[in-house]
Amino acid sequence: MTSRSLSCPGLPFPLEPHGGAAPRDPDVTGTVVRLTAGAGADLFLDPRGVEGPRPDAERWTAPVDGDFQLQAHVAAGFVADFDSGVLLGWFDDDTWFKVCAERDPAGITRVVSVVTRDGASDDCDSWPIDGSGTHLRISRMGGAFALHASHDGDRWSLVRYFSVGRSAAETLQVGFVAQSPAGSGTWATFTDIRFSRTTLLEVRDGS
Repeated sequence: MTSRSLSCPGLPFPLEPHGGAAPRDPDVTGTVVRLTAGAGADLFLDPRGVEGPRPDAERWTAPVDGDFQLQAHVAAGFVADFDSGVLLGWFDDDTWFKVCAERDPAGITRVVSVVTRDGASDDCDSWPIDGSGTHLRISRMGGAFALHASHDGDRWSLVRYFSVGRSAAETLQVGFVAQSPAGSGTWATFTDIRFSRTTLLEVRDGS
């Protein structure tokens, strides 16, 4: 993959790499997109402050304007604490958000979300999922965003509804990430990828 762009089934645009390089190029086999993460790959800005280099992970994203919905079934090699596959929305280094299928320190795989504003991240653990991963979705509605998760990709449960204080006219980078903050590296897969330039109508039930 000499051009370092990624064509994903289900996306009408290619993704481009940003951030620290992963140990391997992405792989697309049929409808499965597979990313890898090196040891320590992470996107999180501790609200207590970050000393030294900021955590980093290779993120594969594309610029999108206006309202949209992006969803995928996300799984990962859930071996070490915080190994995860991620759907990401990114304005800049200090303003971004993610929804993850992630392994917690108790060894439970669950839905996790992070919203970063002004260079400080929050961190919210949601319900457990099984080791096969789950469907995740990002929806934009002007200056507001909703994160949802689903067992079947049809019936959705709300994870977060929020704003990061950016206008509806601003372009957002959206895409995929693999993370291994406390581990020696992992993989993440993204399947059943769907993108539409539609506006979510009902935030609470995700319809």
